[in-house]
Amino acid sequence: MHELSLAAEIVDVALKVADDSGAAAVTTVHITMDPASHVDRSVLSEAFEIAAAGTRAAEATLDVTVERCATGGVVVTAIDVNP
Repeated sequence: MHELSLAAEIVDVALKVADDSGAAAVTTVHITMDPASHVDRSVLSEAFEIAAAGTRAAEATLDVTVERCATGGVVVTAIDVNP
């Protein structure tokens, strides 16, 4: 299940942004997922919840947009934080 390792990387990026901005929590992580990426959206969402558990991203929402992207995979496009 590569979705779990992908979700862990997404959470790591979100937590780094929170650290860099001094934020108390991550509220939303926006990603773009290429349809050709073969990533299962629902499995990724569940994996995100698992990876974020016990972190400042635990209550965060994963906002997924499915559209073609240059990488052909999954890209973090924005991270919303709560100061």
